[in-house]
Amino acid sequence: MAEIQTGGTHSPLPPQPQLFQLEPIDVAEPWQHELIECFISFSTLAAGKSQTELHETLQQKASESMHSHGELVNGLVYGILTVPAEGNTYLRHLNIVSRDGFAHAISRLKLLATAHRFARVRPEVRSQLFWLLSELVKVSAHGVDQVVLALTRQVRSGDVTQGNVKLCWLMVRFAQANYAWLSTFPVLVATMVYMLGRLALDHSRVPDLRAAECELAVQLLREQFHECCMIGRDLVRMLQDVARIPEFHDLWQDILQQPQSLSPLFAGIEQLLRTPTPPMFLANRITYEMESRLRFILENLPATSYSRNLMWFVQRYLSTPESESLFSDLIRYIIGVFHPSNAVLASNVVPRYVFLGGLLRFIRSPVVAANAKLALFYDWLFYDPKSDTIMNIEPGVLIIAQSVDKYTFMTASFIEFLAYESDAYSPELAPAIRGSIGLAMHNAVEKGVIPSIMPIYKHPRIEVDIRQNLYYLFPQLVPPVPEPAPSEASADDAEPAKDDDAMLLDPTDMLPPTAINSELVPEPPKPAVELPLPIAAPQPARTVSAAPKTSIALDPVSRMFQEEFGITDFDLAPEGPADSINTNGISDTTEEDGAPEDVVLVASAEPLPEISVEHALEDTSLWLFGSTLQTFVDSIAAAEPDVKQIGGSVKEIVDMFAQSEASILAITRVLASIFSDSLDMEDVETNAELTAAGESSDGLEHDLLHYILIAAADYTHTTDMTNSTRRVLQLLVQLTEAKVDVGFRWLLHSVVNAGKPVQYARYVDQYAEGTLQAALVRDLGVLQEQFPGLFYTVLPQIYAAFPDAFPGCRGIVKSAIALIDQPQVYRLSALIARGQLQLFGHRQAAIVAIIGMTLESDAFEQVCFWQLLNAEVGGDEARVAGIAHYLLLEKELDPASNSEAATGLLTLLKATSPTPSLLNPLFMYAAATEDSDAGVDFSGNALTAWLRTSKAVLQNSLSELAPSALSADVVKSVVSQWLERYSQQLDEKDRYEIQQALVPKPAAPAIEVPNLSSVERSSEHRPVTRSQKAKEDNERKRRISNSQPISQQQSHQETPKRRKNNSANSEGSDSSSDVPMTRGRRRRNGRSLTAGDDNQSYQSSPILSSASPSD
Repeated sequence: MAEIQTGGTHSPLPPQPQLFQLEPIDVAEPWQHELIECFISFSTLAAGKSQTELHETLQQKASESMHSHGELVNGLVYGILTVPAEGNTYLRHLNIVSRDGFAHAISRLKLLATAHRFARVRPEVRSQLFWLLSELVKVSAHGVDQVVLALTRQVRSGDVTQGNVKLCWLMVRFAQANYAWLSTFPVLVATMVYMLGRLALDHSRVPDLRAAECELAVQLLREQFHECCMIGRDLVRMLQDVARIPEFHDLWQDILQQPQSLSPLFAGIEQLLRTPTPPMFLANRITYEMESRLRFILENLPATSYSRNLMWFVQRYLSTPESESLFSDLIRYIIGVFHPSNAVLASNVVPRYVFLGGLLRFIRSPVVAANAKLALFYDWLFYDPKSDTIMNIEPGVLIIAQSVDKYTFMTASFIEFLAYESDAYSPELAPAIRGSIGLAMHNAVEKGVIPSIMPIYKHPRIEVDIRQNLYYLFPQLVPPVPEPAPSEASADDAEPAKDDDAMLLDPTDMLPPTAINSELVPEPPKPAVELPLPIAAPQPARTVSAAPKTSIALDPVSRMFQEEFGITDFDLAPEGPADSINTNGISDTTEEDGAPEDVVLVASAEPLPEISVEHALEDTSLWLFGSTLQTFVDSIAAAEPDVKQIGGSVKEIVDMFAQSEASILAITRVLASIFSDSLDMEDVETNAELTAAGESSDGLEHDLLHYILIAAADYTHTTDMTNSTRRVLQLLVQLTEAKVDVGFRWLLHSVVNAGKPVQYARYVDQYAEGTLQAALVRDLGVLQEQFPGLFYTVLPQIYAAFPDAFPGCRGIVKSAIALIDQPQVYRLSALIARGQLQLFGHRQAAIVAIIGMTLESDAFEQVCFWQLLNAEVGGDEARVAGIAHYLLLEKELDPASNSEAATGLLTLLKATSPTPSLLNPLFMYAAATEDSDAGVDFSGNALTAWLRTSKAVLQNSLSELAPSALSADVVKSVVSQWLERYSQQLDEKDRYEIQQALVPKPAAPAIEVPNLSSVERSSEHRPVTRSQKAKEDNERKRRISNSQPISQQQSHQETPKRRKNNSANSEGSDSSSDVPMTRGRRRRNGRSLTAGDDNQSYQSSPILSSASPSD
């Protein structure tokens, strides 16, 4: 009988279950404890009994009650899973005691199969689980199919780790070995097919496993196709992705061309497309753990604070390239499985469409983005109110309608996708698909999901071609688009590259088709899988714009926004500035404590009074603009303003202003009033992602302010500071003072987009007071508050442009840690390690001022701050010593109330060699806090760490520290307390060496050769030869290095015989006589420490003594 490992013979803790690989902090579920307790009871019951006696005892106990029966079954099931060597024996016992057809045993197995921690089940337990299921299949136990169904959900999509691959193998081999049994369960057959088809995409690098999966899936499809039809339209979506895998190719052709060869009841692919997929199949590709975490977010978190949880979810499950196929499965789950209750819909919990928008921003591959869009709108293509539910349509409707104001490019992208798919997905079914899309939107409006789609149709940022697509898809809901005038049409044809929405492509824009209607979807998610064959020849009903115009070359900032959350290498290489920048204006002004002051920018003029646009236009200096300004104001106030035309007017106004003597204050009043009252939209430089509901931006319509920046750049790209350049820059300054966010926008435009930091430096020079550093603090602070993701993305580029403005700047450090998370900490630390970023510098006053600023910050911010500080300062003796002196002596650090700072300082100390400059503040801190023992504990922790890593340096530093200005009594007291409190961590040798390091060394005059020579001459009465004298000198040096009093070593006259022995020893060790004594030469159990030393034992060495150098 196998023994139970309880963790110790006399352990007071109960034995821990051995089903999962748990950490010490993990808590096992109650059912696991129940299983192991029952197994211990069974082991006790079976101890010392023969097989016959055991069988009788088990029969008797199982018949007592169902409770006793359950305890026996629990123990036996646990034994089978955790003790493979006794598996057959325990299974025979289980056959004997089972009274319910193994129902209770299967219920225990289902608990294991549905566990959220199944990924952490021990490998041997997994193998035993499938072996036990196979044995239960042989005895026709009822309910095994439910356990297998649960196990199919534990096979994770997008996971190619060794554990998950082995689980796939176990599942495939179980299905192959029990194929006849499997074929009797239609739901299990369909689930197995859907699971194998989705997993085949992930296993391109495991060809044997992929071949086995494809072979089994194709076999089930051909022999059980009618049962597989219950999957519905998502079976087609799955087959599209794998149709070019050789094992699936012929099957796909038969589905398209010979449907009845698979099943007499199968009429064709339209039959599958018209069948909604049951939720259980969509949920199958999401593990129980993923489902619980998704539901927690979608049922409990408000829309304003779900982003951090979403970030954690993506980092945990979607952070690898292989996991990208999981995006489509997650979207299908949220749309088709999770339908929130009315109470959730009426609360402030994050809506499904907001969560989906946030999820889409993490997609990095355009192919995956195209498949994600298909998953989002798949039910639209074949919507039927009789069989489909409006809840499957609602997220797509809302994400189109709610994005139109701030994220028009999203709305346009989705509408173009629907228009394209209506014709390209299946040409033969194009009219029916278009009708289903229109019916879905009509049903959504009818049921009140949105009141109307006219706000989308009439929105000023919706282009004419998007309106045409809206009318094409929903002719009953929107009017036809009027034909443009010939002049307007030609203007649009002449400038196709100024399509602003094309410049705003988000990472979810689909790929342009290589051939219209040549395939069901643009491309499969995996490069190794070829495209599925077309359903029919391409015959579109109309010409549809293929996709958002990807031919337009995006500027660096636009590309950066597309990849903001997908960038893994922060080593962005900006173009070097064309001109050298004078950063000498960085303030070195210090306060009384030596810390740099927070300098603020002061404009040249007084703040502008708030007046209306009409009143501002009455300024006489603006008459030279004629009707240009009034026309510009009228075009802004129009119901459907032409943003392109307005942008041209903005540039014209800036040009006229730069070349005239018009009042800067007057033109600023006009522009500032317009900006504050005009369209509330974001610019391309700040349109980073679809954010959570409630997260608003004060950014303006991108065309207006963007064109001002473009016009200003035309005047600042040269090296000459002309009057026009100065006027334009002063205009930007005045707009900034008028609460228009020009500063950080100009920083992004000039440094990141144009690669010309000199433009920003000249802009800062227009302020009457202030520095480049103050401007960066202000503009980076605004950027971090509004767009934190972009802030961390562009930070290394801005540092490369202004490297002298960053080190020691409290404002920049404060912005850097305000909303930082651990991935950003790692990226910034990597930049610091590579020398591409410096935040703290070498000025001690600046560093301690920054530390003082963070002492009152949140705990998480302090932890991140100290990690960044350690990345830059760790190992620098001078800076670490200054930090230790500031925190320990000036701030009198209390580790109990400032644990984050204490931990950070201890980490810095451990990474630095223990020099006297570091030991001095430690001993003074320990002496000052002797009453509370906090100083001794903190100093002891640092000394213990140094003793393990830098023992020799620590001993030398203690030797240098003992006779210094620091009181010797203080040093001895602190060291004595340390050695006493940490005696268990220090061995006897370490204690002795530390004690000897504090013994004052003999003064040089006290050990002059004449003193000893006179003694020797008087005792020997004979002259000393030169060689003998050299040997004696070496012996004296060795004794002095070991701190042995010379008077003890020369306490009696040496006999000639002993002198001869000493000479022999000296000659034998002459090469090492100047080396300090090592462990190899010391005899611990003998009477002397080394040959030649007089009878002075190791244990009786002086402790913290001050022996005289001579008698």
